Formats: sequence, C-alpha cells, structure tokens
Amino acid sequence: MNDQRSERAVMCPFCDSEDTEQESAFGSEISKTQYYCNDCNTVFERIKYDGANPDTGR
Repeated sequence: MNDQRSERAVMCPFCDSEDTEQESAFGSEISKTQYYCNDCNTVFERIKYDGANPDTGR
C-alpha cells in the first residue's frame, strides 16, 4: 500500500516500532483507521483525529 505517514510517526502498540503504514482509511468504526506494523506483522487500529477537530472547510 501507499506510505501515508503523517508528520508524527504512528507507533505500533504491540512492539513500539515506528515502521508502520496505513493499511485502510477505515477500521471497525468510521472514526478509526487501520495500520500495519512491518516489524511484528500486526494490524492495529487507531482513532483518526486523536481529539483534534478535523478541518471541515467551514
């Protein structure tokens, strides 16, 4: 998949690696996104906005 890293690296919650990539824009809920860890070969979910308000253009 495309390497879509943001300014901050997404750390794997299982092995603390930063060698992760976005697997899917949507996870089990619309507010989550899926990432894949290249070090421990695990898929994990993360809340998309981490409390920040998304830019809605308004």
